[in-house]
Amino acid sequence: MANDRHNKNGQQNGNVEKKIIIAERDNIAAVLENGKVTDFFISRGEVILGDVYLATVDNILPSIDAAFVNVGFDKMGFLHAQDVMGKGSLKDKLSPKQKLIVQVVKEPTGHKGPRITTEISLPGRFLVLMPNEPGISISKKIENSKERARLKSVVSLIKPVGVGVIIRTEAEGQSEADIQEDLEILLEKWNNIITAAETMTPPNLLYRDQDLLYRTIREACTEDVKEIVVDTAFAMQRVQNILQNWHMNKNVQVTLYKGTEPLLIATDIHKEIKAALNVKVNMPSGGYLFIQQTEALTVIDVNSGKFTSSSTQDETILKTNIEAVHEIARQLRLRNIGGMIIVDFIDMMSRADKLAMLEELEIALEPDKAKPQVGQISDLGLVELTRHRQGQSLSEIFTRKCPHCQGTGYFMNEFNFSTPTAEGEYRAKAAKMKLPVNNFKKNKNNNKNQSQPAPQQEPQVEEIQEIQQPEIEVENPSTVASQETEKRENKKKRGGRKNKFEKKAQEQQEIIVEQTIETADTVLKPNEEIKPIIEPDASEKTEPAEKEEPKVEIETEPEKTNETSETQAETTETEIKKTRRPNRGTSKTRKPRTKKTKATKEEKVEE
Repeated sequence: MANDRHNKNGQQNGNVEKKIIIAERDNIAAVLENGKVTDFFISRGEVILGDVYLATVDNILPSIDAAFVNVGFDKMGFLHAQDVMGKGSLKDKLSPKQKLIVQVVKEPTGHKGPRITTEISLPGRFLVLMPNEPGISISKKIENSKERARLKSVVSLIKPVGVGVIIRTEAEGQSEADIQEDLEILLEKWNNIITAAETMTPPNLLYRDQDLLYRTIREACTEDVKEIVVDTAFAMQRVQNILQNWHMNKNVQVTLYKGTEPLLIATDIHKEIKAALNVKVNMPSGGYLFIQQTEALTVIDVNSGKFTSSSTQDETILKTNIEAVHEIARQLRLRNIGGMIIVDFIDMMSRADKLAMLEELEIALEPDKAKPQVGQISDLGLVELTRHRQGQSLSEIFTRKCPHCQGTGYFMNEFNFSTPTAEGEYRAKAAKMKLPVNNFKKNKNNNKNQSQPAPQQEPQVEEIQEIQQPEIEVENPSTVASQETEKRENKKKRGGRKNKFEKKAQEQQEIIVEQTIETADTVLKPNEEIKPIIEPDASEKTEPAEKEEPKVEIETEPEKTNETSETQAETTETEIKKTRRPNRGTSKTRKPRTKKTKATKEEKVEE
């Protein structure tokens, strides 16, 4: 079964028509297989994968077994102890302010700086030069044992002593002269890096891999490529020279785009970029994928969607999962997703179906140069795999976090908590509320059973009393007497008639008096004399206090003459008549009470 799958895969690869589109003006290149984009090559940013820098050691942290190195970027480069050549501890290998030749193996992402190493590697078309690691390695994809032995013997004869070389897959079937030419180019680059490091001051850039056009042709141009499209005449000339030197100009057609629109829009590459940035990916059968990238890992969820054409449920699930396997392998390369990846396939009951799906996943990930490592299916039906990071992902290049939600997609609601009212507003509300004393007492009794409103109502009544106190003021007796005499003379002239204004004033005065009667200030003081008076109704309990008030007013001014005392007595009589409420009892009880009060007041005045 495995052989059949490999044969099918080989037949599919033989029928694949590859096309390369290079937009040199935008620094973006795309590789298409049968009309679908499978890879993007993007060269953007200050720090690019493969750059070689002359840096200085900034700080050594034995607690994390790493060091931070200044490469001239706003963020420090991270150098782990495993990436430092030599034996011993990290402090033995490095010292502060030490000069190092380092290479970027991971571009900066988010808040993290670039990851660097001291193990330099310079890639070529057929070979990869490792100046600090002696030895010869051969790609595992070259399976023919005779070809492996031939390539190894050729390289061992031409390479210098103390230099390491990796033989790439593209070297299979190449002549010795082509391999030697490629090695000489790489050795020349390394010599240039060494001479530049001796003359430059750190931090500084020593070497940057070839531009986008050369790198794309070196990595993606194979025998399956039928056409290369470029957007400038200079790029077309360079492509033809590279293909001629590599003896590939016979099978590849080089085309110059002459349209008015940008090349990426004319070829619909921009639509592929937008689709690769979406979370949801639709599959041809009706199923779909959800791909969500987080700081820790990437999660992929497989759903059957509208795919129900199979006869049984198990067959539907197997077909959906196998189709998802190929789309996941394509999306990983397209989006350049690295790190830990968790795939939640649709649950399958059959063990044979699970093995078939895992085998299909291994075959689909085989062409990926990032070397994904696939684990087993967990008890929960999840598949774990890791993929080596190669530069920035597509989302990191073409997207940015929302400044409001910081990439979460949610806005936080404002906490509209209640605040205590200001003192001015509190006093204004208390002034508007005119609560009687009787109601206050009732509320005070009720507040004993209520826990919350109790501390709020008591200060309100106290402040109301403070505000109402200025209304009850002691008037000058002389002014009151003169006003009363004028009123009497006016009444005699009119024959006891009253104007409308006087009636309204009297009604308003009665209302004010009724309100003042019920305030806390009208209660008798403890030092005052209280004479026994039989009262028929409880509603008239406040009247003795009212009748005693004139007494206090008179006693405060003993130096007044007898004439003024008589006028004061008359005014107090009129005030008592005005302030008294309508009598609720019989007329018999009212007359003797008024006479008693008159007699007692006249006696006190004479004394």
